[in-house]
Amino acid sequence: MLTRFAPAVVRVRVMHNERGTDDRLDYDAVRSYWEDAADEADSASYMAHDQGLPRDCIEHRFALEQAVIDRWFAALGPSAAVLDIGCGAGAWTALFAGRYARVVGVDASAGMLAAARRRLVGHDNVELVHGNALTAPFHGEFDGVLVGGLLMYLDRADAEVLLNRLGELAPNGRIILRESGVRSGVKVKTGEYQVVYRSVQEYQSIADDAGLRVVNVERNTGYAHMEIAITLTDMLRRLPPLARREASATGGPLWRVLRATAPLSLEILPRSLEAVGVKWPQLINNFVLLERA
Repeated sequence: MLTRFAPAVVRVRVMHNERGTDDRLDYDAVRSYWEDAADEADSASYMAHDQGLPRDCIEHRFALEQAVIDRWFAALGPSAAVLDIGCGAGAWTALFAGRYARVVGVDASAGMLAAARRRLVGHDNVELVHGNALTAPFHGEFDGVLVGGLLMYLDRADAEVLLNRLGELAPNGRIILRESGVRSGVKVKTGEYQVVYRSVQEYQSIADDAGLRVVNVERNTGYAHMEIAITLTDMLRRLPPLARREASATGGPLWRVLRATAPLSLEILPRSLEAVGVKWPQLINNFVLLERA
């Protein structure tokens, strides 16, 4: 699982081409970021560390995301095999371990995988693989696959290769993507933190080229709530008195205010802004359900 932080220098290329053919990233920079982020593996996996957002914020997002995963994996029985691509600190891997007979998690970050190993002590039905999801060895077929925010760190060509591979690993299974992106087009960030933010239409195009069909798309409400908190915390921390304090001194109280004023703050206000053409927050996150065509 991958995440983000606020680097000192970020260069942004906004792509207007439909197929995102120039979205090339420096994979060494991506790997370096992840090893640095592994010091705060649990919060970094859910993008909560830089803004000092509390554990309650992470749990809130996870619970809303779990509701979607539960519905889309509802047909999987206890004998199922599930693959967690980009497993990070192992939050989803642990959830699957309590439900399914065989669970495999893979991550390219040794530090993040170490956190997952600590979380999953005692689960003998779990295999954790340190490696590149494009080439790591996997045995057998899977009934379900979760890609938890990994395609956004891959060039388009590699994203297509991975989806093609997942179609072969789960020929009769369900593949769920959970990817952050933009409402239209493609936005590429380079520098210390490198990522490709793609629209749903771009992911649909990649899936089609990989021989997969889109069964369903659903906006990630949990991510939206957290992104509101992240955006507002970043804004507040530009004020000199708050800039000098720990991030948690702003992020924690702000999240409590947002929760106390919900649904006005987390649902009604952002929907109202979008209705009048104000795209806020800028980043969105979607679940995309795929099956082999």
